[in-house]
Amino acid sequence: MSDSSGTALPIRLIAIGLATLPLLYMMLWSVMIIGSFTGLWHPRLGDLDVGRAILRAAPIEIIGFGAMSLFWLVGVNLLVRNHRATVFALSAGSLVHIAVWLKITDGQYYAGQFGLVIILLEMLAITLAHYITRGRRVI
Repeated sequence: MSDSSGTALPIRLIAIGLATLPLLYMMLWSVMIIGSFTGLWHPRLGDLDVGRAILRAAPIEIIGFGAMSLFWLVGVNLLVRNHRATVFALSAGSLVHIAVWLKITDGQYYAGQFGLVIILLEMLAITLAHYITRGRRVI
């Protein structure tokens, strides 16, 4: 394989693996949201009653979460297929995530540090996806 034939396989695998990490986070929240609304599960994290917070959430937060998850799932699918629209789908999902995260934390970024870490992982995954789908060398 010559240098001009595209991105190396290890970099592609790193990017795909990194892009699936936020999906695991979204899957956890999806299970907690569905469990809270159906009554099958009432999640608690220590003293924090997550189930009650989910039930009190504004509908726009739940809709935003669904949109974010859908955009990110489409983006990862496009990344695996090496499609150029990957960056747009992942970016849209990340922007919705930022908006929902700011709405939930009331703009107090220190109240949701784990969400911020996920957003930073998303940004790194989008950067790697840009290089991979454009056929550029990362290193």
